[in-house]
Amino acid sequence: MMRLNKKGVSPIGLLGEILIVLAVIVILLVIILVPRLFQQSEIVGTQIGGIQGDADKDGTRNFFDKCPCTFGDPMYDGCPAAFAEEQKQEDVKKYNSEPPCGITGEVTVGTITVEHGGEEEPQQAVQSKRYQSIEIFGDDDNDPDLPQDGTIRLACTGFVGGTGAVDCHSEDNDCDDEFNLQPLKDGCWIMGSEDDNEGNDCGQAKVSDGRIIPLQGYLPLKVDLTNDYQSKPNEGDPKNLFQWAWKSKPEYGSLICDQGFWYGCREAQEGINHILRNNQIYKCLSGEWWKQ
Repeated sequence: MMRLNKKGVSPIGLLGEILIVLAVIVILLVIILVPRLFQQSEIVGTQIGGIQGDADKDGTRNFFDKCPCTFGDPMYDGCPAAFAEEQKQEDVKKYNSEPPCGITGEVTVGTITVEHGGEEEPQQAVQSKRYQSIEIFGDDDNDPDLPQDGTIRLACTGFVGGTGAVDCHSEDNDCDDEFNLQPLKDGCWIMGSEDDNEGNDCGQAKVSDGRIIPLQGYLPLKVDLTNDYQSKPNEGDPKNLFQWAWKSKPEYGSLICDQGFWYGCREAQEGINHILRNNQIYKCLSGEWWKQ
């Protein structure tokens, strides 16, 4: 016969009861916590890596991105240059909603869209690279046959001649620090370096939104030289370069100006649309922007 303790319960029986209670607790925890873990996993997945992720794929982590759902520029804390404070706040609210950045998990990428089966959807995988300034270079020697044609020298994601995070030197570095590096919300900068044996002359001009620099053939820039040309110090020779007709390079593709940036059209962007602020649509086809 097995001996009982004073209360009539054997040690083995007591241990069995404890094991049963623990088993019940484990089962309850599994029933309650596992679904929640899956739910949290889905939320983190939707946030594309949480605060360390990059929901809009613009290179600025969610934690530092003031517009986490809209493709923007690191120079503007991950927001488009033209975004007002109210738009930034709405974008953050969209990210903090469930699911973040919208029910489908899609994010807005500027004003670029891509066509799928006849329907336009927000562009995600394919993006049109943009440049904050371009440089033209040539020798204006007062030739009576001028203006002439030229190929742009450089397209820079920052400022030509600037010394920020993106460093794009001007021709022979002669015009570095000689340009006005003020961001634009209307029109785009073109920097002009005019060849000179004693150091290139430097000037710049603003062109209008919708202006295109093609990949094939040449087009005039149509600059208002009276109001939109500037130079420091005051140099006149670069001004003539803005009367030439210009084309782009294959590494940039055709370029279109929109609110401070030049947007490139290359093979990777084939078929995407770019919508200007006035709702005019341009399509990227075979390396060129075509008005729709």
